[in-house]
Amino acid sequence: MGTIVFIVEDNEDIGYILDFYLSDEGYKVSVFSNITAFKAALTLNKPDIFILDVMLPDGNGIDLCNELKSDPESRDLPVLMMSANTTAEKVTDSTRADGFIKKPFDLLAVQQALYNTLLDR
Repeated sequence: MGTIVFIVEDNEDIGYILDFYLSDEGYKVSVFSNITAFKAALTLNKPDIFILDVMLPDGNGIDLCNELKSDPESRDLPVLMMSANTTAEKVTDSTRADGFIKKPFDLLAVQQALYNTLLDR
């Protein structure tokens, strides 16, 4: 079974591109357009890694990251944050995220970030 990736991204096009590309690379991808849908799915399945957008329609990826890192069920799972509107330093200063992906992104860079983060585990 492939690595399970949960992505929270409200931009449908970006979610589709990440899903298509990472699925083609052998990852099992689930994309959620909001935090509510993500949390509902999280009660049913645990991923191997999270990719969270910072700006979401029903909350904030930074707060969600901190919530995941505080929960005993998910605190040891890696989290990659992504944003077009902030820097890696601001995100890492505000969260316990394991990495940062700057938008717009190169798909190979996303794959490399996933690989490196999972390798560090």
